[in-house]
Amino acid sequence: MVLLAEQTRQLASESSLIDDATAYNYSTVGWGTVKNYGNITLAAAALVAWRFQVAFSYGWVRLKIGSYYVFARDSSGTYSGVSYVAAGTHAVIVEGYYNGSTITVSNFKLGKVSFADAAGSTLNAYSSTINLTVANRTTAIGALKNAVFIVRCFAITSSGQANFENVGETLTNGVSLSVDGAQINWVERYQDTGTNNGASALYAVSLSAGSSHSFAITKRSGATAVHISIYASPWLLCGSDHEPVTLDFPQNSTLYLLLEPLDANPTKTVKVGKKHAVSFGDAADYYSTSSGTGLLSFSYRFEVVQVDTVTLYASGLGACISHIGVDAV
Repeated sequence: MVLLAEQTRQLASESSLIDDATAYNYSTVGWGTVKNYGNITLAAAALVAWRFQVAFSYGWVRLKIGSYYVFARDSSGTYSGVSYVAAGTHAVIVEGYYNGSTITVSNFKLGKVSFADAAGSTLNAYSSTINLTVANRTTAIGALKNAVFIVRCFAITSSGQANFENVGETLTNGVSLSVDGAQINWVERYQDTGTNNGASALYAVSLSAGSSHSFAITKRSGATAVHISIYASPWLLCGSDHEPVTLDFPQNSTLYLLLEPLDANPTKTVKVGKKHAVSFGDAADYYSTSSGTGLLSFSYRFEVVQVDTVTLYASGLGACISHIGVDAV
């Protein structure tokens, strides 16, 4: 047997840039800086993963990287995401809106990550349709089939209230996203419940590798500005089943995968099989499944089940596939 393996999460170029557990408070009426975490410097465009906690009864927080906003929210919680940021030096700032309730921001983390087979459009003000292609190639376990595209948006309307629209909605100062010419429903959206505070939204989808995909923003008001970043790789995960590769290796080989948290630590699921003509659920459709948080290892030996008749699926928004391999006979 010969072990063929790839490290798809490129750890050699990964680094923690900010890790600050301190709680910072803001209690000045109106908008202001809760915490300026200083500058990050990127030698080349890079994906940054971020995560922080906020606590207040009522108010607003926004996360800004350089000149552009990536997130806005009007309630307490732990928030995380990824944004593709251009080369250069960028200030990382959490802003808050105080309206009688002290805003506390804590446990802020931000780091640079990198994946194989990636494409991206860096964080910027949206002006025209964005087209992205993840190139085809053959990996250790088979040819690339699909990549997960993660779209993160922020919208703000001058003297107004910005709202992200789902299919069929008509909202004041609405902002919608079309992918390959068809409008989508956002995976997450946090609307602007005040005036000029900002809204944020997330979309994550598995699309074919080797093909160009278009991402277009439509705004109902010319007074609305949208900040957007897109990043794609077969090794990112989304909330639905994602098929990164078409399995292709000798029968009786053993497939290996390692899944990891990225900006969050969700329950990740990996499975091998195929939905049957009359389905009785995953337990009857898939010959091997595994789920869990943290580091999730998966292996399956193709003895009776034929390699070319089944599919590899993985899911878990906020996580990734970090290693792939096959012990080929």
